[in-house]
Amino acid sequence: MRTILTALLIFTGILTVNAQTADSLYLMPQPQSVKLQTGRFVFTPQFTIGIEGPASPKLIAAANRFYQQAAKRTGIYFPQEYITAADNKTEAQLSIRYNKTIAPQIGMDESYKLSVTSSKIILTANTDIGALRGLETLYQLIMPFNSGYYCPVAEIADSPRFKWRGIMIDVARHFIPMDVLKRNIDAMAEVKMNVLHLHLSDDEGFRVESKVYPRLQQQGSNGLYYTQDEIKSMVAYAHNRGIIVIPEFDLPGHCTSILAGYPFLASYTANYKPAKRFNLDTVKNLNLMNMMKLINEIQTPTIDPTKESTYAFFDQFLKEMSGLFPDAYLHVGADENNGAAWKNNPSIVAFMKAKGIKNTDELQAYFVKRMYAIAKKYNKRLIGWEEAFNPALPADVIVQKWKPSAPDDKLVSNIIQHNNQVVVSSGYYLDMSLPAYIHYLNDPVPANVSPADADKGILGAEGAMWSELVSAENEEIRVWPRAAAIAERMWSAANVKDADDMYRRLWMADFEINDRGLQEDNNYTKMITRWVNGADIAPVQTLTGICAPVKGYRRLMAGMFTPVPVTTHPNLASPMVNIADAIKCDSKLRWQFRKIVGSYLTNHREADLEQVKAQLQLWKDNEIKFNALAIDAPYLQQITDLSNNLSAAGEIGLQALKGERNKDELMKQLKQMEKPSHEVELTVLPEIEALITGKLSDDPASYPLF
Repeated sequence: MRTILTALLIFTGILTVNAQTADSLYLMPQPQSVKLQTGRFVFTPQFTIGIEGPASPKLIAAANRFYQQAAKRTGIYFPQEYITAADNKTEAQLSIRYNKTIAPQIGMDESYKLSVTSSKIILTANTDIGALRGLETLYQLIMPFNSGYYCPVAEIADSPRFKWRGIMIDVARHFIPMDVLKRNIDAMAEVKMNVLHLHLSDDEGFRVESKVYPRLQQQGSNGLYYTQDEIKSMVAYAHNRGIIVIPEFDLPGHCTSILAGYPFLASYTANYKPAKRFNLDTVKNLNLMNMMKLINEIQTPTIDPTKESTYAFFDQFLKEMSGLFPDAYLHVGADENNGAAWKNNPSIVAFMKAKGIKNTDELQAYFVKRMYAIAKKYNKRLIGWEEAFNPALPADVIVQKWKPSAPDDKLVSNIIQHNNQVVVSSGYYLDMSLPAYIHYLNDPVPANVSPADADKGILGAEGAMWSELVSAENEEIRVWPRAAAIAERMWSAANVKDADDMYRRLWMADFEINDRGLQEDNNYTKMITRWVNGADIAPVQTLTGICAPVKGYRRLMAGMFTPVPVTTHPNLASPMVNIADAIKCDSKLRWQFRKIVGSYLTNHREADLEQVKAQLQLWKDNEIKFNALAIDAPYLQQITDLSNNLSAAGEIGLQALKGERNKDELMKQLKQMEKPSHEVELTVLPEIEALITGKLSDDPASYPLF
């Protein structure tokens, strides 16, 4: 097996012998300009760092992180115990030079230049945060060779395409502990992201300590929330890595957890407690059409926007939160409010009539404008999801685009023409379990928006990780490494869009991010090891390594439509420990297998054929090992059908190569395996189909939502 894997890695470029061409580097995001030259800077025990610039604690900390991690990577004991501002000797082998220190903010100068010669590395930047970005690129340049580690001689000039490059993490549906958030911050910094957007409240939970309104966390969090000291520590942690933190408190809908503590804010009387927004468990004849109708018509917990006491409450609350979150932005959600709670309240209807408000859309616009005034009072720039956009929206409100849209959709263009700015999340929803290339090939700038309008109106983009099906244990598995592909789409030039090359670099970026502290790989291994009670997991890895969760929202919807006991539906206490929870959304092994199959079908090389056969044989033979392991592993017994399908698929591939059976019969048998089982799919079926047909089809350009 090790020989096969090594051959796969060499073939696909994961291992490299001589990295002296630009297409064999592993930089992610891809810099704007890379000019490689002949030669190497070789790391030795004499490697030192010097810093020239004004005092910057965050750069000092970053330089020490780089130094320590480079020592771990190379295995070399470097001489400096701790780098300080006094270490400014020009003869240092790495000289970091910058002009000023700045606080992280949108629009900051993040540009840098790297000059690597055989004897010295010079990193120059206008700001200390630009120098931070350059250090991440420099670390990615470190490569092994037969007698040590080196950086190729190169000249790199780099700056981001977009100002706003972020991730939204929903910590309300399932609470995500602070240590997990900080590991995400580290990974974000490593791929040059600069915005962490925290979805801090929703129907299922309110996650921040309020000393002004303590019942918010006392009644709305089930005891799972961040203390104010934890928030301050996390914000400082992010700032030291050049990342701002944006809080979102979702209003006027999605607010059950708020109403649990302060029901006077509600549009109707009820016994509020943190819970799912829609309770569909007792609805008969539930299907997708009926569900969408219910979502549009059913009354859900909603803030009453007609009471002055509502705005007095949020004035004091946002004043308090502004002290915890010092960055210049505040997100108020303003999404998915169907207005039913307002229509059913006579006093709200009377208010609308008295104010000349024609419908609930206009009432929502009224609410957003009142929240805008409060945010402005505390020097915050308001952000809302796309439903917040309306003809009366103040021009300095940022609109976050999230809904999938047709190519001719004009919403982004209309927002820009209204002089508002946009952050794009449509196409970047990580909770949909789509492969990285789907996000990567989705440009934030719609085709119908001119370059001039894009420069003026599109700030950037955010990947979004909603947490209905995410827990503390698998959050990193779901976000990474796909978020790194999104980071490149936000940073690199628009014409950098070779998905195959992106994957070549993504696997190395994933290795480095995990090596530096992310728990994506460790948690994946821990979860599948639990199934076998600590026994050898190799047969399980053979299966899980080529599986992926079902795509879109089929899995989320399945719990609503399947006639099973309510206790088996995902809920706030769901452990998220099954195969669909543990596996990754992109299979590295599938990508490698696809490369070899494609090469074999194109070139008909014997070496490729032998690698394909070896992998198919491994899958075919795995069933016996898996079944033996399952004897004392109850969960494996539940998923033996998946293991059996993999074994059968391997056999089909071998038969196709031998020409032993009718192609139509093989195709019919293979097609039966395409149906998801246990909410997961075998990802290598298209490649095995190609062995039958002789033609490798392109991967889909899109996937359905349901």
